[in-house]
Amino acid sequence: MPVTAPQSVDRKKSRDPGWHSAGIVLLIIVAYSVALWWLDRSNGTFQRLSSAWRWLSLATLPVFASYLVRFWRWHWLLRRNGHRVPATRGLCAYLAGFALTATPGKAGELLRMRYFGSMGVPAAQTLATFVFERACDLLVILVLSLAAASLFPGLATLACIVLAFVLLLFATARWRMMHDVIERAIAHVPSFWLRRACVFALSAARRLGSHLDARSLCMGLGTGALAWGLTSAVFMGVCAGFGVNIDPLLAFGIYPLAMLVGSMSFIPGGVGTTELAIVLMLNRLGVGTGDALAVAVGTRLVTLWFATGVGGVAVLLLERMGIRSATDPR
Repeated sequence: MPVTAPQSVDRKKSRDPGWHSAGIVLLIIVAYSVALWWLDRSNGTFQRLSSAWRWLSLATLPVFASYLVRFWRWHWLLRRNGHRVPATRGLCAYLAGFALTATPGKAGELLRMRYFGSMGVPAAQTLATFVFERACDLLVILVLSLAAASLFPGLATLACIVLAFVLLLFATARWRMMHDVIERAIAHVPSFWLRRACVFALSAARRLGSHLDARSLCMGLGTGALAWGLTSAVFMGVCAGFGVNIDPLLAFGIYPLAMLVGSMSFIPGGVGTTELAIVLMLNRLGVGTGDALAVAVGTRLVTLWFATGVGGVAVLLLERMGIRSATDPR
């Protein structure tokens, strides 16, 4: 008998807004602040940041524009798969995932399941769209990183790992014979909860396969290039704001490359490793550690930590509105 995905999510879990992941993020923020305080003793990082808060605030505008581009991608993908999501609540649901973006593998962003589920989107579909988005972004980041390839000799090896991972992921999602083999294997899993998790993952893999056509891939990669292009431009602006004058092409590629290094470190949100990669690459270009650290931390404030704040606000708004059923006409 074929294994079918569960039709409902455990109510207790559906009421859980992700406090465990939120605790991890809070711990990371505290550790990050303590590390900054320690570094500030000799580099004056806080002083540099406090004097630049006006134009750093302006830098959040193109960053937020990149979020709108990414949400449009989600909205398009969901609608193409038969799920019509209200624009305003859908945007809040998408942004809510950023509240837990500083978690291992950005898995905390799957908090979106809670809110998109209230709009009639199955959890497996949310997971599939999330994985498709992450895969497209990895490919885009890899291409943009080529602009700074001279600063990171190991990029070729890293590129092979990323490409192999994405190709294996997409091949598994599209290979129906593999789905049948996995389905038969799941039927023999002794643990009910493990079997249920495997069924859910297989359901998501099948839905991911529906995204892997030429039109969806072009749209996914195109919007990813626009979103990450805006973020790279922000990094260039931050460099200029702190008086760091480097080759524009190198500056455009440094942040995507640092993000790629951070994601491969498996540290939540790439916290610390991304900043270190930026500092080391700027050092190779002759930029002093103090200036490089100010650029790295300033960029992360208007990208990672700004995203976390925006996500937190979105969660508060959605929780205040209440989780309405998909049949609610509002």
